[in-house]
Amino acid sequence: MRIERVNEDKIKIEIDAGDIRAWNVDIKNFTENTPEAQDMFWYALKQAERDVDFRVGKSQLMVETVPTENNGFAMLVSKIKSEEDIAEALIKTGKRIKQTEFRIQRRRKSTMLLRIFVFDDFENLCDGVREIYELYIGESRLIKYQGKFYLELKPRDSFGLFELENVLSEFASKAANPLVRQGVLNEHGLVMMESNAVSLIAENFVK
Repeated sequence: MRIERVNEDKIKIEIDAGDIRAWNVDIKNFTENTPEAQDMFWYALKQAERDVDFRVGKSQLMVETVPTENNGFAMLVSKIKSEEDIAEALIKTGKRIKQTEFRIQRRRKSTMLLRIFVFDDFENLCDGVREIYELYIGESRLIKYQGKFYLELKPRDSFGLFELENVLSEFASKAANPLVRQGVLNEHGLVMMESNAVSLIAENFVK
């Protein structure tokens, strides 16, 4: 991922083939605003804030995606200050599309950032927590269901989320459709730790 500051209100984010594989995001599902696309987008904005001092604040954002070489794509992200700016930007692109199709939605953190990891046994759970304890900031629950341990994570933001998922992949599998899985766990699972599960496991069970 390479980020370039175009001007005060605009940046260019280049997504290469490696990023596409890592985030499971291509130009098609990015424009469809999938959860994976939202995660990658907000991670990129965090990087832009750190690397090129591009701060979004409460600005409305408009995003144009264009394909690049080597099966990648680029995002042109602009801060929009008025509806006139949106109209002008659309005219410049030469596209007759709905304005909302150009806009990226702000994430609903409790929904978009939910992750659930499934551990086969308590030992693997403790090993995984040992590796993420100093990295993770956010809410966490521990539920037992059908003999397995489910660690539910709601990170404060997406910064570092990709690294956290990579670490935990050595010890657990990531549940698909976490909102659906959460509903099943709420109804049928045994809640072992209602909150601060990562800290409690680390402090009491990790050597």
